[in-house]
Amino acid sequence: MDTSSNTPSYAELDAIIDRIGEAKAPPAGASAKDAEERFEAARKNAGLARALLADGAVDADGLDALAEQRSDERRKRVVAGHRRAVDASARNWEQLTGLTPALPVDPGSTNVIIDRPTFIRSFAGAGAVVDSEIGSLDSWARYRFDASTGSSFAETGAGRLSFFTLWQNPRNAQTLVNAGARLVVNARVSADADWNGVAAWFITGSEARATVRARTTVWSVANSAVNGIVHDEILADVGAAGGFFGDDDATTIAFNEFLVASAFPVGAREFILVEVELLTEFVVENGSVSLDAESGEFRISVPHLIFTLT
Repeated sequence: MDTSSNTPSYAELDAIIDRIGEAKAPPAGASAKDAEERFEAARKNAGLARALLADGAVDADGLDALAEQRSDERRKRVVAGHRRAVDASARNWEQLTGLTPALPVDPGSTNVIIDRPTFIRSFAGAGAVVDSEIGSLDSWARYRFDASTGSSFAETGAGRLSFFTLWQNPRNAQTLVNAGARLVVNARVSADADWNGVAAWFITGSEARATVRARTTVWSVANSAVNGIVHDEILADVGAAGGFFGDDDATTIAFNEFLVASAFPVGAREFILVEVELLTEFVVENGSVSLDAESGEFRISVPHLIFTLT
């Protein structure tokens, strides 16, 4: 990278990234044991509700008490399922890191290997980076995002964890750059929709949905309005509809792939910022969503990037 006076300072880059944040508006499946426990809980819920209705009278208070009690039991099951996922996170992380291939000694004249990003960060209201490390072929972050609402109005938004890499076109002519990156995700995403009891017979109830995406965006340092999404894919979806008893959904994300990118034009000697982002889009109404990339050996990593120039 050019270290001349034209290279943006870290303070300038931080300001550019803040503007990027303002400009952007807001998998491995669940375990067999989780699915079995969810099925058994639903079966028991139905039996208890039938028993209360068997005499032909509707005890609304009794039914609401049942819904609340069963929701408490459901949440104990959710906590146990999450604990199992955390316990398995070390094994998952070892397996995932073993999937990263060795980089070529000679990448060729049109490929540029970048062994670390420049910044790792999140944004206001978009989750917290609990810990992070930037090192050669070993850059990672522990990250957590939680969103919840107790209101009857749906809220939407997104959690964002971003790895930013500054790069300068070394050529004296415009170049097409395919900014690919290796992304490793070891995390658990969950959704929980509150119980509604008897009210579920009269209102739409509660819901919680989340979609986790891997996205790469290239930004012009000279003008952040010039940018392009060069890779976007869904890693996981979870969704819960509260209904009478409440509902939940969760899945562990175990992902290690090279994010192949479409071409982006970069002017002669110009700088770009390449953002590799884990995006958690959500909709919540009387519920919550969570992305845990912090507990145990859960974490997100971008060990390297490879730019192909044409």
